[in-house]
Amino acid sequence: MKPFREAPIYVIEGTSFLVDIDRQVLRQTNDLDNEISFINQMQDHGSFYRLLYDPDARHAADHLTDQNRVMVIDVPQMTALDPEGMSEKFGIPAEQLAGKADFDVIVNAELLQERLSGQLPKIEIANELFTLDLRLREFRLVQDPFIKISLRSFNLSQNGDQYEAAYNPFLRQVVAIDPKLTEFPDGVIMIRFPNEIGLDPVSVARQYGIDEKEFLRRYPIQSGLKAEIIPLSETNVPAMIRRNREQLQQEHNDIKQRTKVRHRPQF
Repeated sequence: MKPFREAPIYVIEGTSFLVDIDRQVLRQTNDLDNEISFINQMQDHGSFYRLLYDPDARHAADHLTDQNRVMVIDVPQMTALDPEGMSEKFGIPAEQLAGKADFDVIVNAELLQERLSGQLPKIEIANELFTLDLRLREFRLVQDPFIKISLRSFNLSQNGDQYEAAYNPFLRQVVAIDPKLTEFPDGVIMIRFPNEIGLDPVSVARQYGIDEKEFLRRYPIQSGLKAEIIPLSETNVPAMIRRNREQLQQEHNDIKQRTKVRHRPQF
């Protein structure tokens, strides 16, 4: 367990703010609901942020409606405000963060350049590598692109952040679980992986007309995408099998009871 580390404090016109690098916001120390976002309430100039600040509201202002009240504040990059926290979060030695822009730390430049050059994301599914094409909503096996898995065949989780489905690695197909099964299906596993934002944030940003740089600050490109494998024994399948077996046993007992030969009365 990591030791507790107090967030650094940044003061704007006499008001103290916590530097929250996880949420990428400044949070007023005595009113934590009051936040100023580095992403959508400041302009990122690479070496600093520019903030229109309303000292009365202690919050970001939309525009310079009152130049006597709204102030232009230059805020340091998070790499300067909290180098220790940025080092821990992104695995970069603190001494290498000096002078680096937040975007270059949060977003892997090599992965971004590959994606912008047209390379599609890849994900490992049951020890095989697939290319993801969100435009066609399909996975294609890298070693044989004619083998495809439709993204539409997966179910979106209740909170919408992951896809999951039963999968047969031998057939390379999503399969349906028989609701009346009484044995574990041979070779079938459950797999789970991120939604479209986690799989290919660049494609999602382009699809919805969102500024790529801003979107990638929130959802950086992930390296080493790999579907999580969940044994069926850790899903609801064992309970389903148990219920189905109990039901079959009850039906068998009912039939046996109805067909039981009754003793005839003797005279």
